[in-house]
Amino acid sequence: MHILIVTAAFGVLASLAYYLGASGVALRFARQAAVPLPPLPDHPPRVAMLKPLYLLDAEHLANLETFFQVDYPAADLVIGVPNVIGWAADQIAQLVARYPDKRLIVVTEAEPGCANRKIAKLIRMVEQVPEAEVFVLSDGDIVVEPDYLRRLIAELDAPGVGAVTCAYRARPVETLAARFEALFINTDFAPMVMLSELLEPLRHAYGATIAIKRGALDAIGGFQVLKDLLADDFFLGRLTAARGFEVKLSRTLVTINCTQRRFAEFWSHQLRWARTYRTARPESLATIIIYGPFWGLVLMLAAHFSPAALAIFAVVIAARLAMAALLIDRVLGVKQMLADLVLVPIKDLMMTGIWFASFASNKVTWGGRRFRILSGGAMQEVDG
Repeated sequence: MHILIVTAAFGVLASLAYYLGASGVALRFARQAAVPLPPLPDHPPRVAMLKPLYLLDAEHLANLETFFQVDYPAADLVIGVPNVIGWAADQIAQLVARYPDKRLIVVTEAEPGCANRKIAKLIRMVEQVPEAEVFVLSDGDIVVEPDYLRRLIAELDAPGVGAVTCAYRARPVETLAARFEALFINTDFAPMVMLSELLEPLRHAYGATIAIKRGALDAIGGFQVLKDLLADDFFLGRLTAARGFEVKLSRTLVTINCTQRRFAEFWSHQLRWARTYRTARPESLATIIIYGPFWGLVLMLAAHFSPAALAIFAVVIAARLAMAALLIDRVLGVKQMLADLVLVPIKDLMMTGIWFASFASNKVTWGGRRFRILSGGAMQEVDG
């Protein structure tokens, strides 16, 4: 019991230190994001915005329209989808009609022999824009502001920089599952991204947005080198850094729309993330120390609910809520989520459960398919 108390006490102290450090770093990020960026180069590079999509439904089309509204003098929008027929074809035609000054390329073919279907699409999409000097990838659930490309390209233009990636904030639909997902992104993932950049050179990227120069992409062997990797965004950044290019964290925040309808969707998505990063980035196991409510609860149980343990638990909860409120309100600007602060300790306990569950197997579900994560981050499709 003494060992358990000591371990829990260490977890409590580590989590409190993390809350303090992450809050300071997040405020630093917000200050830097408020500084005006330098102007675009005299001859802005031609950009291809690449959007590999699993499907085209109303939600994805609404997200996609924000990319038509991006203000940049030389940009093409390339979407990769299995097919564009019926209702989806009509909606795409309406989008094109509303933005006649934008060039849209629709790609329905995919490179064969790729375990990663997203990468299979990207390989064929790149072939359609041979004039592009910069590729900007983003997931289908991302929403952007009109100055999105101007900010990214200004940051990418620095000498030695090969890629720029973005942290992101989340806005949920009105389901409990989506609200838990958004709380994870806003109060766990975002501050970890900001703190990680301060502690180590950035050697990975995030799928919300990756802007990469053609020269850097060619240097790593193109998207083909990622065709069987699950965490393709992570490895795109890692391979770029390994080739001697700098990978930067942008001061541009993008927004992800969380649309999980059922708790099982939230659990499955988080479990896939946990197993993916445990395999690709073993140091991510250290995230267990940030879940102070778990360690406070363990300490209370081990100390038989002593007054001191109860007081420590109250301090941990207060510190956690203060840090979450700061991120949601002052740093990420999603004030509508302040009402969900009461859910943060519950979400932390669930994330602790997902952390432990990630050790049970190396199998994940992605896009309706089941994969086993192999050594080195490769994936192999399995039955059931």
